[in-house]
Amino acid sequence: MANEDSNENPGSRARLIEELMVAFSQDQSDNYSNWLSRQAQVPKRLYHYTTIDGLMGIVGANALWASDVRFMNDSSELSYAVDLVDDVVEERIANVSDETLKNALPTRRGFTDTFEYGRRPFVACFCEEEDLLSQWRGYGTGQAGVSLGFDLRVMSMADRLPPRTFLRKVVYGREEQRSAVAAAVDAWLATAQTLLDKGAVDINELFPYPAIWALQEALAEQQLCFKHPTFREEQEWRLIKMVNVREELSLLSHLRTEATLRDADEQMQRLGMNMPPRPPASFFPQSDAEGLNLLFRKSALGLVPYVELPLQDQAGVFHGRLPLWEVRQGPTLNPGLAMESLSMFLESHGYGMHTDLSVSEIPLRP
Repeated sequence: MANEDSNENPGSRARLIEELMVAFSQDQSDNYSNWLSRQAQVPKRLYHYTTIDGLMGIVGANALWASDVRFMNDSSELSYAVDLVDDVVEERIANVSDETLKNALPTRRGFTDTFEYGRRPFVACFCEEEDLLSQWRGYGTGQAGVSLGFDLRVMSMADRLPPRTFLRKVVYGREEQRSAVAAAVDAWLATAQTLLDKGAVDINELFPYPAIWALQEALAEQQLCFKHPTFREEQEWRLIKMVNVREELSLLSHLRTEATLRDADEQMQRLGMNMPPRPPASFFPQSDAEGLNLLFRKSALGLVPYVELPLQDQAGVFHGRLPLWEVRQGPTLNPGLAMESLSMFLESHGYGMHTDLSVSEIPLRP
């Protein structure tokens, strides 16, 4: 696998990195299959809690809002997962006996964080329960909240979700979390050891990259799906969209420049000045951008970046619209009046007899 001129030849170096990443990925296949099996079956209904403003935006766009994971309601959620992963990684590395491998392994805490650069996760959260007091407290401050009951089974199983989007169940058991991380790290270390023992690659070509990239990839979903055991009652699922923010902003800048140049050319033509054809503005063909609209909403933290996830059903009673089977009005001082206006709003957007309406059974304390 090693290539003598890989350092001088960028093409050879790229092929070597690709081969190494494939080797790591193949050795992680069993662990990833086990990880997916832990996700169990997607429930018939998953409930998304939001505000009235959120409801209007979601229904109006036929899309859910997925927010930058760093702006989630409880910032400790992500730090808990990162700390747990770091602890297990340090423990497994400490057990390495081969001195050559051990000396090459990174020691910086947090090196497994795959979201420092490149693609960043945007998340829309769901619960298996439709009427949770903790959720109403989190999403109903300042205005009455609602929980939206979706059926995402067909979309998630038939690969009908938007690109780079996947549905995952949150794991709350600490031992289960640690076991999943340990299995991935051990497989990663075993792959590295095998490559070195076979002489397939020089250690300087393996570390720090692409070996670090491989471990980051193996642990990416764990970092997004681990939550402290005290939140277990939520039984949360997450719809995760990977977005390369830097690339999306670069593409947006490119498109804005193109539009400005076109406008300038049209204005010159209107003035009777024939300009020679202008070559299109250059843009990297290997761009990781999809052409997403990066949107922003207000919060106590300031502006929260989010993207819309179009989830139109492709068949049945909700064809071309969200598979919105249930809507529950959150606790409010006047539930009857709130339900009446909610019913009118939904029916005006095509959600009539097939969307069940109900009101929270939790009393509102004035």
